[in-house]
Amino acid sequence: MIKVHRFNSFAQVSVSLYLNLDFDSKCLLQAIFRDVGLRVMQRDGKMVFRGVQGECWECLSKLIDKTVKLAAQSKDVEEKARDEAFLILRKNFKPGAIPAFIATRFQEKIREITGNPDPFLELKREEIKVAKSLAEWLRPRFENNLRSLFSFSALGNALDFFRDPEELKKDGETGLQFSIDDLDKVEELISKNKGIILLLADNAGEIYFDMPVLEYLLEMGCKPFYVVKGGPAQNDLTIDDVKWAGYEQSRVPIVSHGSSVVGLDLNKVSDEFKKLFDEATLIVGKGMGHYETMSHLALDKNILFLLKAKCNPVAGSLGVNKDEFVAYWG
Repeated sequence: MIKVHRFNSFAQVSVSLYLNLDFDSKCLLQAIFRDVGLRVMQRDGKMVFRGVQGECWECLSKLIDKTVKLAAQSKDVEEKARDEAFLILRKNFKPGAIPAFIATRFQEKIREITGNPDPFLELKREEIKVAKSLAEWLRPRFENNLRSLFSFSALGNALDFFRDPEELKKDGETGLQFSIDDLDKVEELISKNKGIILLLADNAGEIYFDMPVLEYLLEMGCKPFYVVKGGPAQNDLTIDDVKWAGYEQSRVPIVSHGSSVVGLDLNKVSDEFKKLFDEATLIVGKGMGHYETMSHLALDKNILFLLKAKCNPVAGSLGVNKDEFVAYWG
C-alpha cells in the first residue's frame, strides 16, 4: 500500500516510484491529483508550468524513438543514439525539470552521434505542404480582424507530428473556442501602444497560420517580427524552413533568436535578439514549448501564450482540459 503524503503537486511524487507503478495505478494516481485540483500552480497569481510530471516520461521516450529513427542510418548508430538519449532522460527527469529543455539536451546528443544535423527535415517539408493546403482552405472561415486572426494562428498550433492533420481541419470547421481568452488585453495594449511585437514561432507548418495576423499587425502600424529558431529543434521553424515555405521576401521581418533550444532559453539567445526582446511591447509565445520554458520566469514583459494544450501536464497547469485552446496573458 502506498502511503500518501501532503504533496503540493503531481511533480512532487517520486518519479522513480511513479515509473515503477503499473498502468492502472498510474492512471488512478493521475486522476486523484486531477480531481482535487492540485495540478494548477500559481506564481504571483499567475498560472505557470511547474516541470515534469510522470506522464512526461512516456512522451519524451516517444520523442527519443522518433528522433533516433529519423536521424540514424544504421542499426548500430540507432542503438547507440537511443542509449545515450535515454541516459540523458534518466539523469534529467526529476521534479522541477522542464520537458522542453530535456528534449533539447537529448536531441543535441542524437544529432551529434548520428551526424544528422536536422533529423526532422523531411517531416517538416511534408508538414509545410499539408499546412499550406489546410491554411488556404480554412482562412476564408476567419474574419479579417485581430481577434479572428489570432484565433487562426492558434488553430495552426493543432499541427503536430504525433497527430493527424485532420484534427486541425475539424477544429477549424467547428469554430475555435478559447478556454482561456485574454485577447481583450492584447487589443487594449495595441490600441495604446503600437510598438514592437514578437511572435515566437513553433512548428514549421504554422507559418501559414501566423503570417496573416503578423501582416494585419503591420497594417495597423505595429512593428511585428516573426522569430524562428537559430538551428534545428525537432520540427520547429528555422530560417531555412521559412525560405522553403516561400516567405523569404516576407513584408514582416523574420529573424532568428540564434538558439536551437526547444521553447526559449534567454541565456542562449543572441545579443541582437536580447535587445529586441527588451524593446518589445508584446511577446507572443506559440505552442507548449514556449509556455513550459517561459511561464515560470519573472519577466517584466507583456506575454501572451497562444497554444493548444496537447497534454495533461500543460492543460492541468492552466486549469483547462486536454486539447483545448488557450490565449493566456502570462
